[in-house]
Amino acid sequence: MMPTHAVTRSAAPFHAVLKAQAEGLGLMAWVGAAMLDHAVRTASEFASFARDEARRDARALGRIAACRDPERAAALRGAYLGEKIAACTDEAERLARMTAEVCEVTRRRMTGERG
Repeated sequence: MMPTHAVTRSAAPFHAVLKAQAEGLGLMAWVGAAMLDHAVRTASEFASFARDEARRDARALGRIAACRDPERAAALRGAYLGEKIAACTDEAERLARMTAEVCEVTRRRMTGERG
């Protein structure tokens, strides 16, 4: 029969692996939940942006369609395109910041960094 301390010493690596696996599985579940939450928030943000842009597009199209002066119509189209590019740039920056925040929180969690 083997002494108890020999069994304990030989089982220590096995227990260490089990503990590491449990921590890894817990982290995987957390990362999955964080990514799912990010996807939901991003989809919601983008849906709001698309709704707001559709409204702005309809108003701009109405102004252009009602315009009877070709020079004014050209100016309206130019202004519309400038506003569209600015809105898309702002939205891209907002989505990038949201993604960067999730990545930073995930990195901290994975490395055990506090802060």
